[in-house]
Formats: sequence, C-alpha cells, structure tokens
Amino acid sequence: MFTADIHCDALWKMSETGNHSFTENAHTLVNKYSLERGNINVQNFALFTPPRQSIQKQRQQIQEEVHLFENKIIVEDTIEWKPYQRISLTSPANTHAILSLEGAGMFANDWKSWEWLKSKGVEIISLTWNEKNDLAAGSSQPNQYGLTEAGKEMIQWMNANDIIVDASHLNEKSFWDVLDWADQVLVTHSNVKSICNHPRNLSDDQIKALAHKKGFLGLTLYPLFLNGTESATYADIARHLERLDQLGALRITGFGSDFDGIDTYVDGLSGPEHLPHLISWLTHFFDRHIIKGISGHHFKEYWNASRPNK
Repeated sequence: MFTADIHCDALWKMSETGNHSFTENAHTLVNKYSLERGNINVQNFALFTPPRQSIQKQRQQIQEEVHLFENKIIVEDTIEWKPYQRISLTSPANTHAILSLEGAGMFANDWKSWEWLKSKGVEIISLTWNEKNDLAAGSSQPNQYGLTEAGKEMIQWMNANDIIVDASHLNEKSFWDVLDWADQVLVTHSNVKSICNHPRNLSDDQIKALAHKKGFLGLTLYPLFLNGTESATYADIARHLERLDQLGALRITGFGSDFDGIDTYVDGLSGPEHLPHLISWLTHFFDRHIIKGISGHHFKEYWNASRPNK
C-alpha cells in the first residue's frame, strides 16, 4: 500500500550523534533499510536545530544537515528527490524525499538565507518551534502573540515561491493568522486536542478550518500527543482517527510520525518498518479505501495539487 510519512528528524539525529550513516550502522530510526522494510513511498526530512543555541550555531547545524541530505540520503538508489515536482516514482519500491525546515527563527529578516533555502529545494517551512521568535509565536506562548509583520512578509515570499507553510508548533493566534495569510498550509505532526489536550494538538475548530482550507494533517505517533502519557497503543491512534472522521477531516489526514524526534513510542511502532502492521490493523476498524487514503494517497493528492505544473 502506498505509504507516506510527512515528518521525521533523521537529519537532526545524524547531526547530533555524529553518526552520518544512512545505511549500515545508522543510528537513526529512519534510514535506507527501515524505509525499504516499511514500504515508505514518501518521506519528509526536516532540517531542525534547537532554538536555545546561538543563531550562528543554529545556522551552522542547518547547513550541516543540508550537506547530509545531499551527500548521504538522496545519493541512495532507492531515494528519489525531485524538488518542486509532483510525486511520480520510477519504482514502487522507492521513496520520494521531501526537504523541509522546522523552525525558521534563525533566518528571520535574512532574505539571502531564504533564497538559499529555496535553492536547496526546501519545500515546507514552519516559522517556529514552540518558542516566540521574530516571525511568529509557538505553542508554548500566550495567544496574545501571533504572526509578526516579518512573519507575514515571509509567508508572502513563500506564497510566491510555492513553499508550503507548516502550522505545526504554532500557538492558536499564529495558527489562525497563518490560515489567513498562507496560500498553502499543512500541519505535519500534530493530533486532536479534543482527544488529547496538549498544546501541540489542534482544536476541533482548527481541524475544521484546515479541512476547509484544503490543507493537510499528519497524525503524529508520539504517545504524549496521543494520550498524554509515555506509552500508547494502536487503539489510541484509532481514537484520533475516529474523531477526525466525526469532524469530516479524514480526507486530509495521513501520518507524520516524528521518528527520530521522539523518545517514547506506540507499542510495536518504533520505526518506519512497523507502519505496515499498523496499517493492516487499522483495516479491521475502518474501510480499506479510507485506510488507503490515510496511508499515503491523501498526501499524494494534496502534494501533487500543491506543486507547480512541472
């Protein structure tokens, strides 16, 4: 079954551990072999660096992660990278790679850096990572703060350059501002707040608005966002899907695992290679056509509609 995962932190993990292998002896959950075993046809690789570091160190780490993406990941024969193009794999066993930026505060007001990101094929950008920066306010911030004037300018630039805004990690005020300003919006890794009341999850109204905008939601596999604890089961994932069904939002839903960015896991689901088992389990509770969409076809349709006509 065609499968897409729209968020992982393998690049950050490779940079942090100093183990730059994507094949043998890889220290990442997401690697060449786990993608093959999981039949992952689309994988979004996020560039990430903790905002607590100096701006200079953040920029250096992002540059290193871009280097790793170019020299360790997309060089593999099973990885296809076609920036700003629709998903069209030469082999059903291959993986279409996407490059994104998670948290953009280190590049605020630096137009040269934004052009560099564009030149490197970054297609998705989130403005912040929980914190308040010069662009927007993150999920840990009060709702009196929202999108800044600089953030609005950046979104206008992103609109003009076919770059999609990732509304993950935003507080509610910034989320609603982004929906007003951005042409294209998705949320790569969040869940349903009415099922698990966590600041990183979306309210029912936010989910309905995202569906109305024809955006996309990647359901994350992090137990803390599924049930508020350090352990979870497939049943917890199903509860979120059931609520999304009630909200009329299953058609915009897929997976955004957050593998390599999380440290606790759903039972039996600690890497891409385990996704086929989850998908098979879900077919016992949902129509197979629905699960086919959630597995990857919903995202493929969303992505192909969002890309320039190339």
